[in-house]
Amino acid sequence: MPDEIMPQVTANLCKYVHKAYFCSTIQKPSMLKTKVKVSSIENLSDARYCAGMGVEWLGFPLTMPVEKLVEIRNWLAGVQIVGECVGLKPEEIKALVASHQPDAIEIDSKVNLVLIQEIALPKILRVNIDTDNLPSLFASAAPYVSHFLLIGDGPESLQGMESSIEIWAAQYPIILGLEIPEDDLTEWVEQTSIQGIGLMAGKEDRPGFRDFSDLMSILEKLEID
Repeated sequence: MPDEIMPQVTANLCKYVHKAYFCSTIQKPSMLKTKVKVSSIENLSDARYCAGMGVEWLGFPLTMPVEKLVEIRNWLAGVQIVGECVGLKPEEIKALVASHQPDAIEIDSKVNLVLIQEIALPKILRVNIDTDNLPSLFASAAPYVSHFLLIGDGPESLQGMESSIEIWAAQYPIILGLEIPEDDLTEWVEQTSIQGIGLMAGKEDRPGFRDFSDLMSILEKLEID
């Protein structure tokens, strides 16, 4: 790598390492323009970075060993731990909630919400814009959930659906988990009725080492100046 590029690379690396380490444990976290949920977190690096950047909901697979979740959670403060129960049956969800003690749970649209209504936690329902009958699902599930996380099958799922999403978001608490072009992010946050943005975590390059550029580009756009 040319010598003149190294200082900038080092600066960028220090920037997100600084936020991941210090903001999540010592300094006050960043403030974001909207609530953010980051899904599929499996390591401490992602968890601390997201906490430091002011992410509201940190999503972990609820099938994660409870010892690992407790270890990660002990490093965090001021965030909501969401146990992601996608693909699990109601009895499995109840058992894992009892053992892992999340702050909220996320379930998919196949779960019978009546069978888990005894779980006294906020529930985020993951719904798919490409495969679910959304108008009917929103209406029937709304009494049982705190938010809907709207996802899709691919990057093109948002195209042509902007008006419909705004109509739904005006009626229901929607976290938009579709792939939003970065140039349109501010407009979605400031000029629509959505209640948050959904993002995906990544994988560590090796234990303790993670390139956060994928999350950084979006979260930094959402930071309040």
